[in-house]
Amino acid sequence: WVGWPGAYCKDEGAMTRRLHESNASIQMHPVWLDKDDVEDFYNGFSNSSLWPLLHWMTPYARFKQSWFESYRKVNMKFAEIILQVAKPGDIIWVHDYHLFMVPMMVRKLVDEKYGVPDSSPKRSSELNTLGTDSMGSADKKVRFAPTSRGDATAWQNLKIGFFLHTPFPSWEIISAHPNCVDIVEGMLGADVIGFHTYNYLRHYRSCVIRLCGFTPEMDMVEYLGRRTRLGVYPIGANCTDILNNMKTDKFKEHLASYAEEFQGKSLVLSVERLDYSKGMPHKLEAIERYLEEAGKAQKQRKQHQEDGIQDEGKQSRLEKLKARFEVGSQDRLEPSKSSFRTAMTSVWNRAMELVSEQAEELDHTKTVFLFIAVPSRQTVQEYKAIEEEVHKKVSTINGRFGTVNHTPIVYIHRGIPGEELAALYARADCCLVTPLVDGMNLVAKEFLVAKDREVEHVVPGTVVLSEFAGAAQEMFDALVINPYDVEATADAIHLGLELTKGNGVDKELRWEVSERMRQTVLANDAVWWAAANLKDLQEDPSIGRCLVTTRGPTSMLGVFTKDFLSKKGGRKAIFLNMDGSFKDPSRESSDTFQQQLRDLSERRDLFVCIVSGLTKDFLQKRFGHFNNLTLVAEHGIFVREAGQTGWKEMCFDDSAAWIQKVTPLMELFQRCTPGAQLDVRKASVAWYYHECDEQYGTFKTKELVHQLALSTGNLPCEVCQGDKVIEVKSCRVSNGFAVKKLVSDQDKTGESFKPVMIISDDSTDSSIFKFLPKDRAYTVRVGLGETAARHRFLDWDEAEQYLKIIVEDDPLGLERSSESLLERFQTCMGDANTVVDDNDGDVDLDGLEDLPESKLPSDIRPPSPVFGPVGW
Repeated sequence: WVGWPGAYCKDEGAMTRRLHESNASIQMHPVWLDKDDVEDFYNGFSNSSLWPLLHWMTPYARFKQSWFESYRKVNMKFAEIILQVAKPGDIIWVHDYHLFMVPMMVRKLVDEKYGVPDSSPKRSSELNTLGTDSMGSADKKVRFAPTSRGDATAWQNLKIGFFLHTPFPSWEIISAHPNCVDIVEGMLGADVIGFHTYNYLRHYRSCVIRLCGFTPEMDMVEYLGRRTRLGVYPIGANCTDILNNMKTDKFKEHLASYAEEFQGKSLVLSVERLDYSKGMPHKLEAIERYLEEAGKAQKQRKQHQEDGIQDEGKQSRLEKLKARFEVGSQDRLEPSKSSFRTAMTSVWNRAMELVSEQAEELDHTKTVFLFIAVPSRQTVQEYKAIEEEVHKKVSTINGRFGTVNHTPIVYIHRGIPGEELAALYARADCCLVTPLVDGMNLVAKEFLVAKDREVEHVVPGTVVLSEFAGAAQEMFDALVINPYDVEATADAIHLGLELTKGNGVDKELRWEVSERMRQTVLANDAVWWAAANLKDLQEDPSIGRCLVTTRGPTSMLGVFTKDFLSKKGGRKAIFLNMDGSFKDPSRESSDTFQQQLRDLSERRDLFVCIVSGLTKDFLQKRFGHFNNLTLVAEHGIFVREAGQTGWKEMCFDDSAAWIQKVTPLMELFQRCTPGAQLDVRKASVAWYYHECDEQYGTFKTKELVHQLALSTGNLPCEVCQGDKVIEVKSCRVSNGFAVKKLVSDQDKTGESFKPVMIISDDSTDSSIFKFLPKDRAYTVRVGLGETAARHRFLDWDEAEQYLKIIVEDDPLGLERSSESLLERFQTCMGDANTVVDDNDGDVDLDGLEDLPESKLPSDIRPPSPVFGPVGW
């Protein structure tokens, strides 16, 4: 355990030793903070800046740059201590908003220690995101836990999890924070980021799109060479602790006392921290309304009894509640009819029938509301104000509705022991949980855990629950209300007490209302929650380091090229996708490049095809004079076969009506972004910003990607990002499909391509690497970034060197390349390692894994030993 003990200490060393010795099963490593740190980091940035925004309470949020500097410093202190005590192979699990930046800081410190390429907070041109300089560096050299040289790989693939215990708001809210990008990016250092609900995950994903400028998958973010999974893990109650408390003598004494004290009365329990996000004033207003209605009903009954008139008011009130219940979640468009909702299960339907037929209505004037309001952050001005408001309102209600023998609200302004709280849960007839917004709220779950019908004096109970609490997505038999709707909350209290306390519902049915939810809570407790988090963190093969961002070693690619040339018995195929290079006018117009294309296309043993997402007019203009080239345009919509002059449709997408919906939005962004260009094709629309101002173009791109992500969710298209291009294209056509069709058509002739080479720099369509079996195709990515290709060229200059080798078909050139590389390795390594050339065109390096990467020339450094190309 690494954390702040919550107190100041004069002799930190002595206290640290005591903490180390205090618990044999848990190693406790304190992070000591001084008073300034606590004031700026904890009370300031965490609770006066982050907390309000995370709970949609923007007016309460305050910002100071000095707070952020302290927050960054404390997060770095946590990261340093973590790496002092962690060992390779350990799992680091970071918790909550106080430590948003720790995951990325830990990654950066590890990368600085072991020189991991391209995980440092610099941006490749493909990501187009803001910098992370605010992550900072350690003020002093970090002392890592003792390790061996062989542990470098384990450090580089360190497992880090992050769980957020609060809600995560939409980007419109979080963007109000001056340091919002640091918050979003800091979390991306984790392998798994956990949230309570899918709503919070969705909001975070939208922030990644809007603030960082790239489009993640639904539950996966690829960022700076790593994959981060976004997961939903609803936290459970500490059921074991509550059940153990219920076995104690103190619990039994308290429960017996409460059973006697509240005999003949209804008990509604509310347990909250005194926080403005908990909606205490709204709750008190609903209670006041409930008591008003109860008083009116009592007076009406007395008047009718005196006049000898049959009371029909009871029946009309119950019918009104039943009508509200029945339309609950089916029609949220009519506020008057959607006051509250439940899952509308058969249990509730049967209970409602019995309630409407009961002979005698419950006396709601005898309801006691027991508030346990735990003081919170009393040094923060906003909390002082809410405390004063609540105290005044409680006094007003008690003064208005209280009698000598009855006080409607019992207000306890402190925490209480676990045994006493469990006894209150067990005795309460209703639990009132109505926060304005809450990450989960475990009170509702703890209340249900205590409803063990086998224990004496325990009574059944209902839960009135805010729809803005995370628990509302799990409590299927709760009365779910909008806490801002005071009337609905008052009605829900009334109905909840009728169902579990009223005379019309039999005992078995009362218990059935809460029992199914209780079993679910018991099965999905805190232990289950932790196990689910850690299981995904340990076992998910898709997370962790994924990008190979260095060039492949020359000798390995030399063998690869020679192997391609050595294949006999059939015609070879080369597919080129150069869309990413067309922004450079010198590329397609250079004499060398033009001659190389001509030489390749004139080889009788080669089938050469340019596959592109660009229009047929563009390709015709650039390559139409090469009669022997096959040209594929617009991701396979059109093809011009070798030896032909006309174009024909290769595949037709009849679902492209979505283009009419997307184009106006992209045109709007083009008009307000100087230098932007829009290319509308038959099955795709591309928005280019190569000629825009760098910063403004990046800013507008993030906004466009966000709007497209919101607008295309139900359309048969996908949003792709490349190097200064945003492309929306049909899901039914792709470069990969085009390549597959051309290869399949050749197979049908009986003269299959042997083998196939695919070279592409197009980051907007990676399908080109996925449609052919690995044993048949050589796939090569040109440039940096994540790829499904098996090999890589750093740029087109390097690619052209190998295409030249294919043109010349010069195996001796390959051998000379290997000899040259051999000499360079010997020069940089000296006598420390042995270099062996076994005359097969390959270079074998003994002891390379122990060589500091800084000793190698930058252009021949090895890729990641785990994720790099096979051959090292």
